[in-house]
Amino acid sequence: MSNSQLSKRLVASFVQFLQDEMEKEGIQSDTAESIDVARQCLHMAYTTTSDDVPKEQRKLIDIFSEACPPPPESEPLTDGEKQQADEFKQQGNECMKEEKFEEAVECYSKAIAIDGKNAVYFCNRAAAQTGRQKFDLSLTDCKKALEIDSKYSKAYSRMGLTYSKMEIYDEAISCYKKALELDPDNEGYKKNMKIAEEKQKAQETDQSGPSLPGMDGMPNFLNNPLFMNMAQQVMQNPAMQQMAMNVMSGMMGGNAPGDSSSGEGPQDMSQILQMGQQFAQQLSSNNPEMVEQLRSQMQNSSTSSDSKEEQS
Repeated sequence: MSNSQLSKRLVASFVQFLQDEMEKEGIQSDTAESIDVARQCLHMAYTTTSDDVPKEQRKLIDIFSEACPPPPESEPLTDGEKQQADEFKQQGNECMKEEKFEEAVECYSKAIAIDGKNAVYFCNRAAAQTGRQKFDLSLTDCKKALEIDSKYSKAYSRMGLTYSKMEIYDEAISCYKKALELDPDNEGYKKNMKIAEEKQKAQETDQSGPSLPGMDGMPNFLNNPLFMNMAQQVMQNPAMQQMAMNVMSGMMGGNAPGDSSSGEGPQDMSQILQMGQQFAQQLSSNNPEMVEQLRSQMQNSSTSSDSKEEQS
């Protein structure tokens, strides 16, 4: 058998392994989808078929288990090690209260380095990863927590929160349902599932598509008296007034004073963008504190809708 044939047979064995993984009972739909992408990539790159794996060949997972047996069981943790890991966890919890997510991740990671079989540590780190908008890492930690403790309801709930932040509401609802199967009386789980269901319904009925993350707090900011005062000052600029007249004239189908163009098409959009740029520049120069407030408002609004859970 040539090296190319051997390589193709090896890859075909991987493809078969991935197919078996997809068909496992209880596998998450997003996990199955990711595995299927990997399977298809390998299949297309090497043009494998089912005939490339001989029927008498052992499965790849069995060959691997035999060649690479699991490491021996580690020694039980001492009381001192357990205490140190718990102290790191408590430090992480304090960081979470102050929304210091980077520091919280570091603390929980130190706890995990000491005790990598504690589902709570992974679940708490998942919350910190969500706080820093590292959603893929959060989902990984939630799944690790469930590998350790398949009946850990909070891990399912945390996964639901993460999917909600990603606006993947069907997966969020599925996670909340599993959390409620394990803890039927948890009001927080019920509330968050209801929020996810409402957002999913709004997303499906919204003809303009999903809302932009972080824009929920914009109306409140626009009602800020300081912002309105600043806008009035900017619009007192004659150049801005003329530009606004040109845009309004174009929208109404007429011509702006002194402008022979039709006022329609790309020129209108260019003027609107130019107005926005000039307004932003003047706002940034005259009131940088307000720009920072707007940035903070947009960032924080995306995390305010779902109820928060206490760290374990």
